[in-house]
Amino acid sequence: MSIPFSKVVSALIAKTAPEPIYSYKVPTLVKAGSVALSLVFFTYGATFADWSYESSQTVYKEADEDTRKDWKFLVKTFAPMGLTVIPFTLAIGALYAPSRIVTRVTYIPKVNGLPECELTRKSVIGGKEIKVVRKLSQIVRSGKTRVFTGVGHQGVEDKGSFIFFLSDRSPMAKSWIDKFYIFPRSGKFWGSDGRIFDALFGGDSIRDLELKTRIQQDGRLQDIKQDRTMLQEMIRENSTRAKFHSGSKVSKKIVGSK
Repeated sequence: MSIPFSKVVSALIAKTAPEPIYSYKVPTLVKAGSVALSLVFFTYGATFADWSYESSQTVYKEADEDTRKDWKFLVKTFAPMGLTVIPFTLAIGALYAPSRIVTRVTYIPKVNGLPECELTRKSVIGGKEIKVVRKLSQIVRSGKTRVFTGVGHQGVEDKGSFIFFLSDRSPMAKSWIDKFYIFPRSGKFWGSDGRIFDALFGGDSIRDLELKTRIQQDGRLQDIKQDRTMLQEMIRENSTRAKFHSGSKVSKKIVGSK
């Protein structure tokens, strides 16, 4: 991270061809673990469903005719069966969650327009790649989350979490499930610098990210302003400039330092 961060961002924006800025390979252990966890929840759900059904039937058969007609008795007797939806939902969630892990993010420059980004993940069944392209401004980081911590080789290590989330605010993302993406901090960031995500998707001030790298207390960054002005100026300048090559020498130096 010896190169000034403003030059790192400038080098990326100067690209004329799509450029991967994040990559991650999902370990086999994660895939196997999600399947195993899903089976545990499913087995528990099936066992609970069977037990609650048998128990409800026993209570119902032992009740007298008048009691059976009481709606409060029926609710009290059969309502616990509805709780089986919880473990079955968790089973589906455990199986589906790994498919929200992003394996690659590609920055897509536009000569006469705003840049876009392509997010790649893998489907639950078959592991087929699923790609979505969004405007850069539509993929956002939560205001309370910070990718760059100043700790580790890429500056993204965090004892409190090994992942972070980005949200999709595009109208094409209909359900809440389609709106969130999971990013392991162990992934490979462009230029080995996690600040690139805070600048592109978090709206953090490039100047502040460049000046303030670490603090002494609890290992977290503080006092980083939300300011997209410098980023927008860089994009505007490059969108109106004729580009004849794929990046500057600084760009090649950054990528070569990975």
